[in-house]
Amino acid sequence: MSGRSSEATATRDLTALVYELLDAHADTARLGDELAGDLRWDAHLAYLRDLQRVGRELLARHGSERAA
Repeated sequence: MSGRSSEATATRDLTALVYELLDAHADTARLGDELAGDLRWDAHLAYLRDLQRVGRELLARHGSERAA
């Protein structure tokens, strides 16, 4: 396997993993909706949402840079 092909495969696999982790965070947030009102949970939920946003922005930026 060429270095470029290996790098492309690694990038694709890493991207898929990151999206799966982001989706898992979103699922956790939905499951925890019944805990709304608990200040610690609300803070954790805000943290998860910020991570999702930042992760998706980075993936989008990485994808557009690689396409250029």
